Amino acid sequence: MLEIVQKAGALRIGMVSIAAVWLGLAMPVAAFAGYTEQEADQEIRKSLAKITQVYHLAATYLADPVDPETAIYQGAIRGALASMDPFSVFLDAEQFQSLQGQQRGVQQGFGAILSVQAGQVTVLQSLPESPFGRAGLGPGDRIMRINGHRVASLELPELVRVLQEARQGRVRLSVLRSGKVVPDDFELDPAEVERPTVDKIFLLEPGLGYLHVAGMEQDTPQEIQSALEEWGSRNLRGLILDFRDNPGGSLEAAVAVAGLFLPKGAEIVRLEGRSVPEKNYQVESAPPFPDLPLVVILNGNTASAAEIIAAALQEHDRAWLVGQPSFGKGVAESVLPLSGGTALVLTTARHFTPKGRSVQRPLPGTALAGILEDEARTVYSDRGRVFRQKGGIEPDEAAEPWRLDPWTTALEQSTAFINFAQSYLERHGRISGEFEANEAVMEEFGRFLTEGGVQIPEQSWEEHRSFLKTRIQVELFNLTFGMSRGDEVEVRADPQVRAAREAVKKTQQLLGPPRTLPLLLGENRK
Repeated sequence: MLEIVQKAGALRIGMVSIAAVWLGLAMPVAAFAGYTEQEADQEIRKSLAKITQVYHLAATYLADPVDPETAIYQGAIRGALASMDPFSVFLDAEQFQSLQGQQRGVQQGFGAILSVQAGQVTVLQSLPESPFGRAGLGPGDRIMRINGHRVASLELPELVRVLQEARQGRVRLSVLRSGKVVPDDFELDPAEVERPTVDKIFLLEPGLGYLHVAGMEQDTPQEIQSALEEWGSRNLRGLILDFRDNPGGSLEAAVAVAGLFLPKGAEIVRLEGRSVPEKNYQVESAPPFPDLPLVVILNGNTASAAEIIAAALQEHDRAWLVGQPSFGKGVAESVLPLSGGTALVLTTARHFTPKGRSVQRPLPGTALAGILEDEARTVYSDRGRVFRQKGGIEPDEAAEPWRLDPWTTALEQSTAFINFAQSYLERHGRISGEFEANEAVMEEFGRFLTEGGVQIPEQSWEEHRSFLKTRIQVELFNLTFGMSRGDEVEVRADPQVRAAREAVKKTQQLLGPPRTLPLLLGENRK
């Protein structure tokens, strides 16, 4: 794992993010609609003959040589899949290997998260048992040379390329450690690094837990259960499960996560497909946390397996959903291994919520274009709450993220905050864990921006002062204590998390006697 954080976002290098179900299918030839098996076989032979003829002519007459692998893998196969289904993809050997590692929660790499800007690379976090962690590299350390390349002389595109190449094998680094003036040299070899999907774990206040679940993989259920057991679930009055930006993952993992909270026998999801048998997934044993009040946070990037869990908890009145409508991916893919270490990720089924909703949103130009018109329906939760099929999962309570004006957005996407944090630490030294960005810090930040040629609109400065203070504090904590502490600062100030904290009592009402529901729902279902 070598992660590059550019400005406010993260670019994961060399990862494949695919939500897949391992079904071990052999696709029958007769699966082609409207054909008998013999007719389908004949059509396939005709099509392959045309492809072979076109490739032969191109290889013979094109001005430049033709690479067979590029023509077939990158062109013919991927083009055919794209014309049939938006979610089906072909994986080359490297991508398939990466997917397998991702599903196991491991990845080949160095175990570091880096802040990257033109001419500068700073370590934000290193995992304890990773190559970076064992070398003692940590927050605030600056990488000066990478395999002989002087970082200060590299523009951002070239720097990203050098970092990508460095993932392939042994890397030589020259690192300026925090508080030192002479760089130290390191030689590191990549290794398998565990990458937890539950990547933010802390108590927002005594008795209120918070877990950010970044994906849905093999170890996710155990990661959630272990966090709750470590806190002592009996001492918790509520849990916030943050599924924002969770692209999904393993269906089996989603079923297991739902089974931590839903009663035995509760339906979680139903799969239907032409070439797979219909299957209902239910909770098979008594849950370890049957009464823990739950709030789930969603946004437009919550998809697939994460939507399965959210819908099941919502329809069984087991959780209160806060945030924004989810992405709307209601189909499941099977991963079919092929020769040469490659694989085909193929959409083989659609999934439905316990009450029969499809969360799939319409996709113009595909077979899913008119899905809502074809299957519009209203369903009722176990306690009679009304839900309509709209594509994606509608939260019970809308909550907006930070809403920033163009100036503040541009500042947030720049390197201003991390540059100021580095400058502040150089002038003032290490901060304490109780540090807050007070008015004196804001004045210093304003001077820093002005001296750097940034004009500060007074209205933006005043309206978004709370956000600006938060971003300053996050970067200072990242560089001083590591990203886990910076994440905690960011999460505590997050408007959607604040709404989720207030919503815990509504979840407690959901778990109470049914007569409490009409009052609860009247103000949210108008």
